[in-house]
Amino acid sequence: MFGLQHVLVMYAGVVIVPIVVGSALGLSDADIAKLVSIDLVLAGIGTLLQSLGVWKFGIRMPLVVGAASNGIIPMVLVGENHGLPTVYGSILVGGVIWIFMAPLFGMLLKLFPTVVTGTVIALIGLTLIPVGLRMIVGDDPEDPGYGKLSHIALAGFTIALIVVFRRLLKGVAGQLSILFALIVGAVVGWAVGIGDLSHIGAGPVIGLMGPMHFGTLQFHLPSILLFLVIIFVITVEASGQGVAVGQVVGKRVGPSDIARLLRVDGLMTALSGLFSGFVYTTFGQNIGLIALTGVRSRFPVAVGGVILLALGVFHPVGEVFASFPKPVIGAAAVVTFGALIVTGVQLLSSVDFNRPSNLMIVMISLSAGLIPAYIPDFYTRMPHLAEMFLESGVATGTALAVTLNLVFHAGRRRGDGSAAPPGEGRPGSGEEPRTD
Repeated sequence: MFGLQHVLVMYAGVVIVPIVVGSALGLSDADIAKLVSIDLVLAGIGTLLQSLGVWKFGIRMPLVVGAASNGIIPMVLVGENHGLPTVYGSILVGGVIWIFMAPLFGMLLKLFPTVVTGTVIALIGLTLIPVGLRMIVGDDPEDPGYGKLSHIALAGFTIALIVVFRRLLKGVAGQLSILFALIVGAVVGWAVGIGDLSHIGAGPVIGLMGPMHFGTLQFHLPSILLFLVIIFVITVEASGQGVAVGQVVGKRVGPSDIARLLRVDGLMTALSGLFSGFVYTTFGQNIGLIALTGVRSRFPVAVGGVILLALGVFHPVGEVFASFPKPVIGAAAVVTFGALIVTGVQLLSSVDFNRPSNLMIVMISLSAGLIPAYIPDFYTRMPHLAEMFLESGVATGTALAVTLNLVFHAGRRRGDGSAAPPGEGRPGSGEEPRTD
């Protein structure tokens, strides 16, 4: 039962990433279903490794692993411009680098103090919001079905359900408000003719997607660099999750523990390059569940990993979620990405903005990072290599935030208000669950 609770708390965050990526790239429902299935399998393997540990992989604490919503932006951007083989080639290289850099990341953490991390996480959320909105109204304003009132109404109804469920349900049930709203919204959508259930059960009931499903891997340096930027950000977050869970279970987490945690995230990401998965990270939602239930053992989480594996090889699960009406998924995505914005704001709330330097870092990085979201063609006259990097607002904003922080704060101690180590200042219990 405790293992199932962990799965339910993280489930919406796990399945929404493949659905959003697949829908944004125009994949068929059958392919989206396969993405959901392989995502659940890889999340299950990562969760087992993180909780039980094998050799130098896994922190051996009650933590779960899932697809990071931070990874949506590079997947969609690179996928639209260069195709999925380039996406997965970049993910493979990024994951391998992640594994080998895990023990050295302590030095890199200095580049990502709170003012930088909070800015980047907020920027990721702000950049992702349009992705969710396009799932509601459509991609092409010339399409006769663009902006249909029935789709907007269904999305609004789904968001209202999330609010109602979160307000009325308590404890673990309240944490499942997005999942409940997804299910009810989908049923209503199917009832009024939005969404397609015809392909469910058409294929095999049990099985796994083979390696390189979308073609032979392609390698493109600017795309790899873009994924590495996102991986750096995710690594800072994951390090914080490791520290936070240590506070909850009463165990001190040191650099070697964080290295083992990061190796799992890197390994699952590298495997994703071969098996068409996603960028993976250690989730934070379940830390709140541990604090709420008081069950600190890692073995219920391992059971949750087995459940995720079973759901992944059972194809109808993926097929059902792939059939969810896009306005319903778009509504849940907007709320989920809003949670990223709030996380960034929470981090920035601990920054001393009485110092103009911190204000300047956030102000310039956010403004420049949002340019592609407001004016997608802003950099079209740039050289191709520069355009490829700059058209990712997250990459641009991250580079600016890191550079400006070094300009203003290099050589200063933490007393200047510029930084706190990842995880410091994050409550170990009682906080709202994070959505990664």
